[in-house]
Amino acid sequence: MKVRKFVAPTLKEATALMKKELGNDAFILSTRVLDKRTDLGIQKHFEITSGIEEELDVVLAEVDNKIPKSKSSFNEELMNLQKRVIGNSSSNRKNDDSDTIVIAPKTKKRVKITAEQLKQYVDKLIYQEVSKPIIKSIVNQIKKSEEFIDASNIEDYVITSLSSMIPTTNFEIKKRGKQKIVAIVGPTGVGKTTCIAKLAAISKILNNLKIGIISIDTYRLGAIDQLRIFSEVSSIDMLVAYEPSEMRGLIKKFSDKDLIFIDTAGRGQKNKSELEKTKEFLDMINLDETYLAISATNSTKNLQDVVKKFEVFDYSALVVTKIDEGVVFGNIINVASVSKKPLIYLTNGQVIPDDIIAADSDFIAKMVVTGEI
Repeated sequence: MKVRKFVAPTLKEATALMKKELGNDAFILSTRVLDKRTDLGIQKHFEITSGIEEELDVVLAEVDNKIPKSKSSFNEELMNLQKRVIGNSSSNRKNDDSDTIVIAPKTKKRVKITAEQLKQYVDKLIYQEVSKPIIKSIVNQIKKSEEFIDASNIEDYVITSLSSMIPTTNFEIKKRGKQKIVAIVGPTGVGKTTCIAKLAAISKILNNLKIGIISIDTYRLGAIDQLRIFSEVSSIDMLVAYEPSEMRGLIKKFSDKDLIFIDTAGRGQKNKSELEKTKEFLDMINLDETYLAISATNSTKNLQDVVKKFEVFDYSALVVTKIDEGVVFGNIINVASVSKKPLIYLTNGQVIPDDIIAADSDFIAKMVVTGEI
């Protein structure tokens, strides 16, 4: 696969750069927001990582399958990296497996981190409301690898350790392949409808997919009008289901669509009867994926209650909304750890389709440690 990265002030411009270089067959692997220095100061830019299949991929895959792979722990990988950089001793050595001569550079003796330096990062994680078991796990990892850690790299190590605890997944769909149906469920006010609008716009504009939206949110005042205005502006077909029995017929009307999004009504996690009403609609069709949308502004305890009560929908991934409104972000890691579900998207504003980011464990970990997006 030929992989390229494109950066531009807007998602639309980045996409145009991608298509200009790679053509219309290119597809997006991930997106993220960057802070880039310009003549006007620090401004947000959008980075698209895109790919295009090449015939060489098949050959590389065959070769790769023949190479034996071994698994090692994070600390073993760190030790191996250290050995490659500074060598096993202060003298030159020859690698037994090749003819490569490895020259060990002269290095200054590392100064181990102090208890006070470690406490500073523990305090940061406590302030970010990271749960005690996760903090304890990170401290134990640092103690086990303290010979490789000093003041210059402890933050990177903390971020890497946190990143390893954050499960993520990707949204995958192939044009002209099997139709995919995705529903988003969640509590009231978390931004499900806006999230669907963003995903629908991205899927149509960037990936040239045929999109359909079905709304079953007939309870919230103005919900249908909000989505209908978006569908008209974006030229994306939208239908409304008022009863569960209508769902199969609406899916049949969208038989020509590559991707169908189901927008559900917001439900309080404590109201079992309302959750069951929504489930009646979704049980009428064969869903491929269900995402649970949760807000980054809620406390860990509240989010843990939400992910538990919404298990009735057998959701496959989490969408974390409103990170631009969040004060601390430890709750994101806490809830991912408890739910055992991967994160798939983060949303950081109301702009459609720009304010949505594919979940990246390193990005989230850095956000937690620094408190900045």
